[in-house]
Amino acid sequence: MKIVDIELFPIRMKPVDVGSGTAEPLPGIPPVDSVILLVKTDSSVVGFGEATEIMSLPAHSTSGLLDRLRIYTSALIGADALNLNEINRRLDKASKELHPACQAARAALDMAIYDIIGKSREVPACIVLGGAYHNQMEVLMTLSEDLPEQNAVAAKSLTDRGIRGLRVNMGNGEILTDQNIEPERQKLMAVLESVGPEIQIDACANESWTDAGQVRSFFTSLLDDTFYGNLSVEQPLHHLDLKGHAELRESLPIPIILNESVLSPQTVMQIVHSAAADRIILNVHRVGGLSAARQIADICEAAAIDVSIGAVASTTLGAAAHVHLASTIRDPLPVDIGDRLPSGLDPFSGGFEIVDGHIILGDEPGLGVELEEDVLRGLAVVV
Repeated sequence: MKIVDIELFPIRMKPVDVGSGTAEPLPGIPPVDSVILLVKTDSSVVGFGEATEIMSLPAHSTSGLLDRLRIYTSALIGADALNLNEINRRLDKASKELHPACQAARAALDMAIYDIIGKSREVPACIVLGGAYHNQMEVLMTLSEDLPEQNAVAAKSLTDRGIRGLRVNMGNGEILTDQNIEPERQKLMAVLESVGPEIQIDACANESWTDAGQVRSFFTSLLDDTFYGNLSVEQPLHHLDLKGHAELRESLPIPIILNESVLSPQTVMQIVHSAAADRIILNVHRVGGLSAARQIADICEAAAIDVSIGAVASTTLGAAAHVHLASTIRDPLPVDIGDRLPSGLDPFSGGFEIVDGHIILGDEPGLGVELEEDVLRGLAVVV
């Protein structure tokens, strides 16, 4: 089965909070650019892939993604779509001339190949990945409100609807210091006190601290009166500061999660060697695809590091790829499927459903999604 053509569709999305029950765009969240690709074969099987812009990483702009995807397209025409090793060899060769950090483009093609293999074998993509441990998973949602009481109300509302994991954003893109940390403490405490101990709470600092001592002081003080066994801290320091995260892991009684530090199987080996994390967050676009993500999951299982799955804003296609990946993780944690387009504007449907706070993975071949090509073409933008 040969690849004969790859069509690229850059689109612009205004994401919504999938846990809110509404189709209202998220306030203060800028549009997210993505590139949808259709990988066509000589047997009429078409694979779907998505490359989502990650502005915190170099070369992940839409133009950067398109530049790389066009080079990859030239490299893959004529390749055997069922031979992952050949596909990766061609991508490796083409990658030598490109920016090393633009992983989302490779992830999109990798995603499409798994979709093709699954469709050709008439099995879900998770089977191609090695098999599913489960087809139902709990959901994690991110709280985006500004005030403590608003976050508490939102946390209670979400958990009442069955959500079992919450991420509390801290810092709002600013460097956290002793002078501006109090509102973040109040926000986090409001959430911790509004839900039960069975709810996973991740305090997401987004690399907002510059000093491990400040992080240690903040959480030591926070836990002085009451120990919250359901609390973890996510990426408090710069993604390259593995030594600082290792020091925090030694000195704090709560788990340390790394997200932005997780860029490839090689960086995860460094995390393991540094003993810098109790858990990582695995994002397909950040690490370069489902193949690399499964390698990372295997490394973490061997090293006794927990794995969470966390998508960025995407269509249902990108979310479905992460759900298939999540089903292959031995010990599941609540899954973050990201913010998505409201129904009717999303060019893809199917793949999974959310019922009572749980993701239920479908059993359709490949990634299991259906494409409305007219909707896709209507969303396409000129870059």
